[in-house]
Amino acid sequence: MPAERKAIPRGYSERRPLIALGDVERIFDDATVLKLAKTAKLPAGADAARFGESIRVAVRIFLQTKAKLDPPRLKAEIERLYQLNRRAEGGSDRAAHALARAVVAMPADVRQWLISCNTPHGRNIPTEAELLSLATRQSAVARLRLVLSYGGGTVAGRKRAGGQRSRSFKTLLRVPAKVERGRPRGEAEREFVQWLATSYLEATGQSPPYTAHHRVRGPFTRFVCECFELVGVPSGSVTRLINQFGSARREVASRPHAGPE
Repeated sequence: MPAERKAIPRGYSERRPLIALGDVERIFDDATVLKLAKTAKLPAGADAARFGESIRVAVRIFLQTKAKLDPPRLKAEIERLYQLNRRAEGGSDRAAHALARAVVAMPADVRQWLISCNTPHGRNIPTEAELLSLATRQSAVARLRLVLSYGGGTVAGRKRAGGQRSRSFKTLLRVPAKVERGRPRGEAEREFVQWLATSYLEATGQSPPYTAHHRVRGPFTRFVCECFELVGVPSGSVTRLINQFGSARREVASRPHAGPE
């Protein structure tokens, strides 16, 4: 990680960047796994090495899932970057830093898509350093606008009282031509909870609780929250995700099982 990133002020509330896939071993090292084991209250004699490897597998699956953007999410990411770029065009130092952070945290699929769109034009994505430096910022922001969009056109707006329609300019973004409905929002996080539940079950021999509470968090909930934070995902939704997982487990358990014929 470049040293200059530490000095970036946190003015805008963008999402935290996820950890890199190559950092899983370092961030979820043996010392961290032992802390997680204590949080989860693993029984004496539990296989900490197996517990740690199971957690790392869950984290890798989550990161790989998040890296695969479907068309709707890819479109949403590009729209967000374009809006941040528009703010930075106003000359605000704060907005430029927010844009730089967003470019650094750009999902791999978005970056690859934009590279494929702009390579024929000999145009590359500006670096964090170019966006932060006063000497290169203006040209970098202008270049990023071309990376994200390719002009636009006038479109008809609402019909006015006199019968005429208003006219407005619509920017054409570099997004897939056909955007179909993708995966449900938050599905990767729900699956992450399920994988962590498997790690917990294997280590403790006990199924995780069906419910979680915001005010009083049990060992499993605290364990999941810590894993979310270590990965770079806010843990505010953990209680809801665990409760959704618990409801799904109850539903499966309540289904009648067919006996032998």
